[in-house]
Amino acid sequence: MNLYKTHIIHPHTHVPLIVYFNETEGFVSFERDERVLNAMYNVKRDLALNKQFQESLRRATLLCETQYPLDTLKEAEEFLRKIGIDEKNIYFEQVLVH
Repeated sequence: MNLYKTHIIHPHTHVPLIVYFNETEGFVSFERDERVLNAMYNVKRDLALNKQFQESLRRATLLCETQYPLDTLKEAEEFLRKIGIDEKNIYFEQVLVH
């Protein structure tokens, strides 16, 4: 399996996400970046109580439930640019899967 990942902050929800591109299966998927979320909560404790941010988390969770069909890494990068991610913030790294 050829798997790549990058870390982003979603431009509309401001939720940190991990983006996976599965080249073998041909899709992009999202996962909330819990490590970054925990760091954010440690720095800004009231964020966990912020209703607007919690709604953003809910919307991000819905985003994470869908796989988006794309054939190439270049298409995955273009997809992220189209949703508003700055090109210089997109850096896919290959994930070694055993």
